[in-house]
Amino acid sequence: MIKIKQLEAFNIKTSNGLLNNIKLLNMQKILIVDDDKDMCNIISTILKQEGYKIFKAYDGKQAIREISIKNYNLVILDYRLPNMDGIEVLQKIRNMGLSINVIMISAYGNDSIKLKAKELGVDQFLDKPFNLSKLFKVVKNTISKK
Repeated sequence: MIKIKQLEAFNIKTSNGLLNNIKLLNMQKILIVDDDKDMCNIISTILKQEGYKIFKAYDGKQAIREISIKNYNLVILDYRLPNMDGIEVLQKIRNMGLSINVIMISAYGNDSIKLKAKELGVDQFLDKPFNLSKLFKVVKNTISKK
């Protein structure tokens, strides 16, 4: 087990200046799926600063390929995507027998979509636009549930 003093010797610190050996020892992998590359990059930048290992996909098919070859702790999944929508992606994830945590995001999330997502086991549904600090809090809480 690495001791805190050893970590301090490497000057490993989080964005807020506090030592964060838990994230260092157990880096959580998150897949961000959104066809809006700016949105992916913003979310990615924020979560990387907090110590998460980030991967990106820009459409549903690419997301399924990624999920089939890597083990993710969390998927942040937009509803509106090229090739297949977020509900279809979520359905395929569940059909693969995977119990990956999923946070769905959308500017088009009506009650019917939210209900279907809930039925498929989505952990949270965030309406765009959302506050990035709220997203970070939801990510942290969702990952810590597992």
